[in-house]
Amino acid sequence: MVRSLDGLAKDLTAPFNNDFDKARVIYTWLHHNIVYDVDAFFSGNLESATPESTLLSGAAVCEGYAGLFEHLADITGLQCHKVSGHGKGYGIEPLSENEPIPQMTSNHAWNCVMMENEWHLIDACWGAGALDGTAWRIQLNSTWFTASAIEFGTKHFPEDPSFQLTPEETTWEEYITAAPGPVLTPDFFVFGLHPLRIEPATNKIPEKRFTKFSVSKRCEHMSTADADNYVFILAAADGLKDFTPLVFNEQEGAWTATIFTPRNGNVMLSVVDTVNYKDAKGLGVAGLSKAKGKKAMSVKGIATWTIVHL
Repeated sequence: MVRSLDGLAKDLTAPFNNDFDKARVIYTWLHHNIVYDVDAFFSGNLESATPESTLLSGAAVCEGYAGLFEHLADITGLQCHKVSGHGKGYGIEPLSENEPIPQMTSNHAWNCVMMENEWHLIDACWGAGALDGTAWRIQLNSTWFTASAIEFGTKHFPEDPSFQLTPEETTWEEYITAAPGPVLTPDFFVFGLHPLRIEPATNKIPEKRFTKFSVSKRCEHMSTADADNYVFILAAADGLKDFTPLVFNEQEGAWTATIFTPRNGNVMLSVVDTVNYKDAKGLGVAGLSKAKGKKAMSVKGIATWTIVHL
């Protein structure tokens, strides 16, 4: 039972001697113990939260996550700031053609923490799970703990530009008009993939062209062996009659495939999760080829691109 924030911070970090592990254990604890307050988010009733109120209720929106992370980090001796700004999260749509540039608005909060003498950006809220429709899907996402400042900046724009931590400052116009990436499902993160290292990097891709697709693990130290992974396939989003498996490319450290895009519709990246009603982990491309058309299989869509005429 948690009796105080001071005791919680010290208990969590006592086994660790370095900044990275102390920050990571706080990040992970928030995932396991604080749920996103979907009622407050969808009702618009976003009351100010304190670290004490967040701990007591066990629920928060982004400000509560960032505030509690900052407070626990401060207690442990970590240098940490709560950062306010704009996040390209749930409900944020890309600007349409010729739409005027909107004024910068703050809708999100995250943290900037010193780890091993370097400042890092982390987002404990997005790391704890994701909105799936109107429900909160609890899943630990390490991407927003390990992302580089440049990667982080594709989805975050701080009110104070000094918190960008990039060699060159990005303007609000550059950030808000940047082409959106492919649509990712919550299952994308379940399979340990990196949302900022996926190709094509933009959501819209041209019709009737040879186009390379690739996807990578979120950490270079994660196993890429067939035995430890599922098979990734590309197909039209309306079915599995014709699909192309991705093959791991050692040189690039990614699973890749090149296809000729159709005239219209979507292209979906999926994971073959069962074959003959059994878990398909370790199947490999060769095993998929043998099973195709002979055994029942199911897939989980993880990313979608939209075909456009250019």
